[in-house]
Amino acid sequence: MAGPLRVEHDVEVARWVQQGLAGFGSVAANIPPIFDAYARILHPATHAVPTGETDAWGRPQLATHEITWVEAAELIGDRVGETAPYTAWLARFGEQQLFLPDGSRIDEPHSVDIPLPLLTALAELLLDEHGDAEVLAAVWEGSGLDASGSSYGFFWSDDEQLTPAQRAAREAEMQAEARAAQIASVDPEISSAMRQGHVLGLPREDQGRGHVLLRGRLAALTDPAWVEGAGLGWRGDFGRTPNLLWPAEPHAAPAWMVATDLDLDVTLVGGSGHLIGRVLAHPSFEADRVRPTDPLV
Repeated sequence: MAGPLRVEHDVEVARWVQQGLAGFGSVAANIPPIFDAYARILHPATHAVPTGETDAWGRPQLATHEITWVEAAELIGDRVGETAPYTAWLARFGEQQLFLPDGSRIDEPHSVDIPLPLLTALAELLLDEHGDAEVLAAVWEGSGLDASGSSYGFFWSDDEQLTPAQRAAREAEMQAEARAAQIASVDPEISSAMRQGHVLGLPREDQGRGHVLLRGRLAALTDPAWVEGAGLGWRGDFGRTPNLLWPAEPHAAPAWMVATDLDLDVTLVGGSGHLIGRVLAHPSFEADRVRPTDPLV
């Protein structure tokens, strides 16, 4: 691997994490209950606002920017959350997309992994609090890394005079090109590790949640440009970040851990009381304090 992270083929170095996780549904199902304190960082939502312009097909153009959950609540007003939500956003707001009277839209936060700006800010804080360290990172082997089940949608202009057969052929060609670009964006060593089964199941094995292990330095993650050579499926502004990150030493007793469940829209941090206090007070994070026994949603 040419980037800042390299594949760790010996997944046994992280087996203690798997063994330390609790049952499904609690904070401790994502991060071992071994730390003094914990925080939950809410991933930002997206506010899409009409620009007054349209594209070549007459569709309204939207300008997007990130907003906090507090800002979303101010725009949306009182909402009733879902009775059986599977994300924290749905528990709070009840819908994945919310349309406002002014024609704008609020989209639910990013899930699967921690957004790059949040990871960068968190890496800077961890570096300042504990210094540089060799870290282990676990990245889910699914979305963005495994192209086998990926499909891509394409928009067609009504002005294009294509027969059904021509359109099908064009779409097949574009699908092949998109898939080839995705495969090229993933480091061959990562793809090889997935094929060989050098992955760690989190929270347990055989649950469709195998994670590739990577090893690198915390300091490298403070520069957001690290993703450009990481081989984690980055093309433009989209790609993968670690689902689990912690110092490699001391083994099974790290000073901190960062966890992002692939189904959730929050990132959990475990560490000392002082570290968590800094996370809660940090201007880049919308965070609250949690306990290992608290529900994830």
